[in-house]
Amino acid sequence: MIVEMVIVGPFQENCYVIGDEDSGTGALIDPGEEAPRVALTVERMGLSISQIIVTHAHIDHVGAIAPLTDEFLCPVLMHEEAEAMLQTAPQQAMMMGMRFGKVPKVDRRIADDEVLEVGNLRLRSLYTPGHAPGHLAFYAEEQEVVFSGDALFAGSVGRTDLPGGSMEVLMNSISERLLTLPDATRVLSGHGPETTIGRERMTNPFLGGGAL
Repeated sequence: MIVEMVIVGPFQENCYVIGDEDSGTGALIDPGEEAPRVALTVERMGLSISQIIVTHAHIDHVGAIAPLTDEFLCPVLMHEEAEAMLQTAPQQAMMMGMRFGKVPKVDRRIADDEVLEVGNLRLRSLYTPGHAPGHLAFYAEEQEVVFSGDALFAGSVGRTDLPGGSMEVLMNSISERLLTLPDATRVLSGHGPETTIGRERMTNPFLGGGAL
């Protein structure tokens, strides 16, 4: 697996360009802003984008989807519970003094524990609500990587004060779907630096760990 993180937009969101080196097939995870930069990254990596995969529908994770679907003519995948929030993206943006362009169309709804194929790569969806409705993480077991969206961060967890958020639900999601992964699993989240499941289990103060 090849992975490149592109930090985009005013919220410094982590968009991931992933690819299977053997086939040259790639995917985008959470292209939140700056579509031209993301497209240039894809071109430099020499990938053919097969799909856009969305962890959740907050505006900082979906803002570049529409122009990139026009660019790559690929389907958009997310959990069905995230669709209602996606439709409110223009209103979300307006509340923050921003403007949102075209609301993208969802082409395929991802269920929990579904396996997505990106060339020879396999990503298993993990239903992890609490930060946002229909939140999913994506686990590549062979590569020991999980794309955690905004559920789990290095030293923190996702905020739960936005519509559809719940700290109790989020803690259950992290405990049951993420902390059950092997300690060596790399955590690539929606904001901030990379970490590992083992490090967060031991040191994340929200999960009962000690101070860093």
